[in-house]
Amino acid sequence: MAKIDTKTEGLDLYVHVAKTFADSPWLHYGLWEPGERPNIPQLRMAQERYVDLLLSLIPPAPKRLVDIGGGTGEMAKLLLDKGYVVDMVTPSHIQAEIARDKLGANGRVFETKFEDFSEAGPYDVCLFSESFQYVDLDVSLEKLGQILAPGGRIVIADCFRDEAYQGDRQPGGGHRYSLFLERIAAHGFEIDKDHDVTAAAAQTMAVDQQVYRGFVAPLADQVISLLRARRPILAWIANGLYKLFVPRTERENIIARLKADYRSPEAFERVNTYRFLSLKRRNDD
Repeated sequence: MAKIDTKTEGLDLYVHVAKTFADSPWLHYGLWEPGERPNIPQLRMAQERYVDLLLSLIPPAPKRLVDIGGGTGEMAKLLLDKGYVVDMVTPSHIQAEIARDKLGANGRVFETKFEDFSEAGPYDVCLFSESFQYVDLDVSLEKLGQILAPGGRIVIADCFRDEAYQGDRQPGGGHRYSLFLERIAAHGFEIDKDHDVTAAAAQTMAVDQQVYRGFVAPLADQVISLLRARRPILAWIANGLYKLFVPRTERENIIARLKADYRSPEAFERVNTYRFLSLKRRNDD
């Protein structure tokens, strides 16, 4: 019997959480200015700064672009409206359906992992917005070399693990940055533009703590307490199903996330580097 992948399911859940708590269509981090107090009502403003920086790395339209891991299609829709020809890739059925409704006949949505993406391109821009950390490095870089048009750019906005990360439970994620640099060089790519926004992105962890400590954890405790008090047999069955479908390591991750103690801006900044990058082929104009 298949077990629940809480990482994938969590991404689908966040589609609804971001809209509910921040009236935001975006699924990514925000960029916070020095001295700002991160909070849920201001999250969308910080996320719009992220979008502006990302757009500054994308060559002007008209260009053919593939948005890899495009979520619910919000960025793809924005790019379509700006005159780009856009394809979008996502492995999530829920996100793909939302994106198809949003893009209509103007943009194609491929429901697949990027490693299994079979379109030949060529694409002037291959875009990863907080999706590069989920792809296999060598398989994806090989595919990017095949579908990127001459003179094209790979645009990545994502979190990478710093050398300080030792494999323990810490916020953030992604490929180790030193390994990323090694592998892009091996596949014939080099960095064209690089913006280190680690400090600005890290403050989003404060919003994460507010959501989990202030709403999700208290709500979960209340529901469990009511269920145990009024429907003890149903509570027993639900607990058994939870253990059956959610692996032990994932249950431990859920408990730690609800506490949110380790998900602080300081902890994030200590073990991650968040980059906005533009890559090109070596010696390419």
